Order: sequence, then C-alpha cells, then structure tokens
Amino acid sequence: MIRNKAQEGVFIGLFALGVLVAISLAVSFMGNRVTDLLQIQGQVMAGKQSYWLSYSGVEIAATNRFASIAAGTNTYSLSNGSISVLGETSADKFNGANRTNIITSTGSISDGVRNIKYTLGTSSEYALFFDGGAGDYVDIGNINGKMEMVVDDDTQAITYVDGGAQADYSISLWLKPDYAAMNDDYAFFFSSNNCGDAGHSDCNNERGIVIGLRKDNSYLRIWHSDGEVDYNQALSADAWHHVVYTRSAANPGAGEGKIYLNGALLGTDNLDNSWFKSAAEGELWHLGADIDAGPTKSENYAGCMDEVAIWRAVLGLSDVQTLYIQGKSFDIATHMSTNLVAYWDFDNTSNDGSGNGFSSTVTGAIYTGY
Repeated sequence: MIRNKAQEGVFIGLFALGVLVAISLAVSFMGNRVTDLLQIQGQVMAGKQSYWLSYSGVEIAATNRFASIAAGTNTYSLSNGSISVLGETSADKFNGANRTNIITSTGSISDGVRNIKYTLGTSSEYALFFDGGAGDYVDIGNINGKMEMVVDDDTQAITYVDGGAQADYSISLWLKPDYAAMNDDYAFFFSSNNCGDAGHSDCNNERGIVIGLRKDNSYLRIWHSDGEVDYNQALSADAWHHVVYTRSAANPGAGEGKIYLNGALLGTDNLDNSWFKSAAEGELWHLGADIDAGPTKSENYAGCMDEVAIWRAVLGLSDVQTLYIQGKSFDIATHMSTNLVAYWDFDNTSNDGSGNGFSSTVTGAIYTGY
C-alpha cells in the first residue's frame, strides 16, 4: 500500500512537471508568435505610412499641375518621414515650356519606402505659344478678300465687297498673357492694319483695327482710325481669358463697337467709318503682332492664344456667354457656323476649321498643350 502511494506521487509529480513543461513551451511559442505578429504589424504600418507619403507626393504634384511641375527632384521633409517627387521632362510643350510627363513619388520613413509612378499621356488640347519676340506671329491674310469693305460716299453705309451685305463682324479668341516676356509697352494680339499701299510704306491703323494689352496695367486697348480706347479691367497673367470684339455697321458713319471679357460686356466705342480695305491697298491681317511700315512686326504678344474665330455678323450677349461658358474645347465650327468666316483652333494645326479654306501661316510661335 505504501509502495502504491509512492508510485502515485511519482506519477503526479511527473504529470505536474509535464504540465509545467507544456505551459512553458506554450508560453514561449505564444511569446515568439506575438513578437512575430508585432514585427509584421510594424512592417505593415511602415508600409502603409510610406505608401501614403508617396501618395501624398502625387497629390502635391497634381496640385502643382503634373505637366508644369519643376523638373528634377522636389523634396518635402516631415516630422515622421519625407516625400520626394521626381519630374522627368520631354520635348512636348505645356504652356510653352518642356512638359513634365513622368512623375515618380517616393515616400520614406525609417522602416519603409514606397514608390508611385505616374505617366502623362499625350495632350489632347493645344494652343499657340508666343515668346514675345519679333519672330512670333500668325499671318491670317487669306481672309482679306472675304472681309474687304467699301463705304458709300453719299450714305456712308459700309458693306462687304463680297456679297454686298452690311459690314458687321465679330472676333473671338482666348488669351493667357505673359507680361514679363512682353518687350514693349503694348502687346498686340489681333491686327488688321492698313499700310497705305501694296508696298506697305505707311502703316497707321487707318480704317483697320488693332486689339492689344497694356503692359503697365494689363488693360485691353483698341486702336482704330479714330484713335484708341482703354478698358479698365486687368487681364491677370498666367490665366486664360476670353475676349470678344463686335462691330455693327447699322448706323452709317457711326458704327458701334463692343468688347466683352469673360462673358461680360466691358465697354463700347463708336467708330467713325472704320473698315477693312483690300490687299492691293495694303491691308494686312496678323495675330500676335502689330505691323509697321516695311512691313515689320512690332509690339509682339507674349503668352498663349487659342480658339480664334471671325464672323461676318454681330454676336449677341448670349452668343458671347455661350463661347465663354463652353470654354476652349467648344467646337465653334459645329455649333456657331452661321456667318462664320474662319476658325483656327490651333490644335497642332494652322488649318481653318470653318471649312472655308482660310488657313493661317504660323511663324515662330509653337503649339503647346495646356
């Protein structure tokens, strides 16, 4: 009996020891498992944090406009890590400069690094970029025959030579000026300038019209045979603006001109017998420059220009607002074709989108995405 009890004690001791060993092994295993889980969790958190830093770099690049972000590496330091955004440029243009078309954003913390790469596709919308030099301009003189006017000596009525209709017209275009690159006190973006004769010996805006910007205050100015008119609202630099000019010849001897900025009437002027002469009489048509005797270019425009259209009609306020609200992607040839003479959208082409065949000739200015 005593021996049996001793054996039972041994068995109980061994069982207790086994339990302790099992518990010890379990605790050790669980401790290692918890350590592994904590390490994995730390790696996951580090990965997530570095990923969100890299994603934040993409957001920063988007805020700065991908295509115009500075080339090279741009670094942003934070308390818990850093963001590095690398921009790689191509020969494609964006607002006149080389386009940044590959963005690589790297988020870094002490325990993790993540990269996000973003590649831009080809631009779908283009404009013309003028650098402000005398070599940048567009000849639109092909429209001269369609726009030539004649005045009746008795009634002073102004009509078109082609067709005899009342000589109403409208001009619409988009501008994004760069005043810092303008080399003169004024920059002309539209000019129909009469130079006296086919030899262009005397260019003085007689009977034509010139529209431009003042460099000192960014105001629009119109020059015509009766003088010049300023419109006291600035066109801010590096932003797109929509400009429309209309002229009615309904009242002989006192045609009414109106100028609109960004869908709103900016002002009026009363032109006294302003009309467009023939090419034989020295009439010249250009975008981006004024024309002086010779002819030579002067007061060159700097910045972007897009969606230039000319009608033989006076656009009403609703038409002007439609053009502004619909923006630069609006297809004028499809939706506002009545009395449309010429339409140059400058989407990598100088062709006339109106179907009338009045192609422009681009010199110096370059096509740029925006």
